[in-house]
Amino acid sequence: MSDALLEYACGRISELESLLLVDVPETVWPAEVALIYSQVERAGDLPAHHQRRLKFHINRMWLERLPVPAIIEAAKSLANAMEKYA
Repeated sequence: MSDALLEYACGRISELESLLLVDVPETVWPAEVALIYSQVERAGDLPAHHQRRLKFHINRMWLERLPVPAIIEAAKSLANAMEKYA
């Protein structure tokens, strides 16, 4: 692999990680976020900082008025990805 391609790939990975792994302070989430979060299997097994990040993303999707089934599927996918960083 060329150095330029490798450098691009590393930069892209860092960019995507920063989108997925946002720094989220402790907060009170709306009831809708809690309801959707409860539908995500094994979300409670994630470390607390990943749980906050997952709730942040659920809240963002809720505010963007995505359909609830789509939010649940996206949240499940995010939770699976976050397990690798646990």
